[in-house]
Amino acid sequence: MMLTSLLCEARIWPVVWRRRLAYWLVGEKENLAFLVMLGLPILGVAGIIYFAYVDGTRIEPARIQAVQREATRARRREIDLQCLAENIYFEARGEPLAGQYAVAEVTLNRTSAQNFPHTICEVVHETRWDPNRRRHVADFSWTELGAVSPPDGPAWKQAMAVASTVYDDLNTPVVPGALFYHATSVRPGWSRNRSTVATIGNHIFYR
Repeated sequence: MMLTSLLCEARIWPVVWRRRLAYWLVGEKENLAFLVMLGLPILGVAGIIYFAYVDGTRIEPARIQAVQREATRARRREIDLQCLAENIYFEARGEPLAGQYAVAEVTLNRTSAQNFPHTICEVVHETRWDPNRRRHVADFSWTELGAVSPPDGPAWKQAMAVASTVYDDLNTPVVPGALFYHATSVRPGWSRNRSTVATIGNHIFYR
């Protein structure tokens, strides 16, 4: 008998509590508002945690990639400037400042021209087959001497300053569009088919 009574209560109590909860939610608007107010901060915190996690997984790799790209650009700039400044120094350190700018411009112009390499160092150290001498010769003869290092003096500092200015496109071009030059003391055959841009110091520059 007691067991039957307990079973009845076990079946009845869930029904009673569900009804009470329904009456409380429907009939008591203030209690419903209280529940809503209580739930909003919880939802807010959950949203912050979720978006922080999602943004973290998306943004962090992007930041890492941006830092890597910046480091790559900085390294490329350092290498480019070294090669460009060396070419200015060995080709034109005794020339007027305008002549040094002109040599830098020719070197840089070649990187965006057809039939030339597309990096500064490759342009500076490019060689071509000379059928008359039957060997490869360098466009810039100083590079045939092997590895040479300019002394760290005023001439090198000026060459580096010129290189930086031309590399960053901060100067008005001295020989716009020029791709070739030679010393005034010689007259190579190829110069007859080129348009003269300017004569500066001991060099004649051509398109």
